[in-house]
Amino acid sequence: MIALGLHDRAKGKRVSAYCAGNSIRKVFVFSPAKFRLSIPSGIDVEYIEWDEIIQYKFYYRILQEVGKDTLLVVNECLRLQNRYDLTYNCLRLFLNQTPHVLVFQCFPLIDRVDDFMILFDFDTRSRWKREGVRAGLLKECQVECSPIDVSLRAIPVATDGATQDAYRKEKRKLIDGLGLKDPNTIPRNLHLLSGKAKLAHVDPGAHYVGRNNRFGLDNMRTYRDAGYPGACTVFEFCHNFLDFSDFLSLSRQSEVPALVSDLKVDQWYLGRCQEWIGRLHEAYSVLRQ
Repeated sequence: MIALGLHDRAKGKRVSAYCAGNSIRKVFVFSPAKFRLSIPSGIDVEYIEWDEIIQYKFYYRILQEVGKDTLLVVNECLRLQNRYDLTYNCLRLFLNQTPHVLVFQCFPLIDRVDDFMILFDFDTRSRWKREGVRAGLLKECQVECSPIDVSLRAIPVATDGATQDAYRKEKRKLIDGLGLKDPNTIPRNLHLLSGKAKLAHVDPGAHYVGRNNRFGLDNMRTYRDAGYPGACTVFEFCHNFLDFSDFLSLSRQSEVPALVSDLKVDQWYLGRCQEWIGRLHEAYSVLRQ
């Protein structure tokens, strides 16, 4: 079964109930460290972190230990878009050893709707691992969907002439020096230039998330943090959608305020995230069919 959008406490209860109803001897939980589940006491649980799944010291032992009385919990393991990645292949081999599998994920995609098929493979023993998303095929697995209605609210930030001039010069410099470098370095670097202009809009009593804390703010978190003290305002957007998804999954917020300057790159990042939200809604629509 695939359960989308559950809180950690609900996931723990689901594991406990499944163990009680299916005479489970042991539970293996595969999960990134920052999404580690809290399973009720009294259950024999072993946690395998995402980076450990492909390590030999775990791989061969798990293949030997997993059997028909073992529950495998795949928690927030939609980490890569390559459906045939080595870590996914290892996971699938483990999952083929037992009929008892629970798949938990906050959001059904990283970037594209077809990303959901990675989760689908986990639940269906990869019988259709070359197929894309289609309503008829999705009937082959059990999906419990609790959609999170994410929305962005832009807070406009005006920049002065000096910032706009620095932006133009930096853009020219980055383009001229690009050569064979990743072209994404251009928007990544340009987006940081509006930071000083945004400082005047920072509320000391609120929480913010940014790419780093170069301004030394006590109320600033980054996209790589393992938790958030509450709802956060986006100080600047991250470039990778996985980082954005992790932030939303850990903060559990749906309405996301964002400081957005009048520089073109800020507007581009805003539109890019709005398009991601559109694809998220599309995925939910497909899963409801």
